[in-house]
Amino acid sequence: MSYVKQIVKGRTVRTLDVVASADDLTALTDLMDGQVDVYDEKSSGGTDIATPAELNRKRFSCGDKSQNLSCSFTVPHVKAGANKSDFKAVVVGKFDANYDSTTKSTYMNLLYDRN
Repeated sequence: MSYVKQIVKGRTVRTLDVVASADDLTALTDLMDGQVDVYDEKSSGGTDIATPAELNRKRFSCGDKSQNLSCSFTVPHVKAGANKSDFKAVVVGKFDANYDSTTKSTYMNLLYDRN
């Protein structure tokens, strides 16, 4: 599977999940106007679950305060038992502090908890 992002006049106008052969994917992207970026799926994981009645969405900020760098990210649905400390162990020291830097995050905050 590939992820295709189409950008027209500097704005992302469409994103697609495409399951196709390499030739078919090339033919499709040749027909698309503007900038077209193609990303290949490297791995997938997790287990299939029944659709929950309500999504357990979490939104976080992370960054490096000493360099005034930050970014935010949203996880659409997390396991019921997952909490802030679980995410902190994964993010701090491993995630980039912002989208344009390779400096690693020194902090992480929970911004939004839909629970």
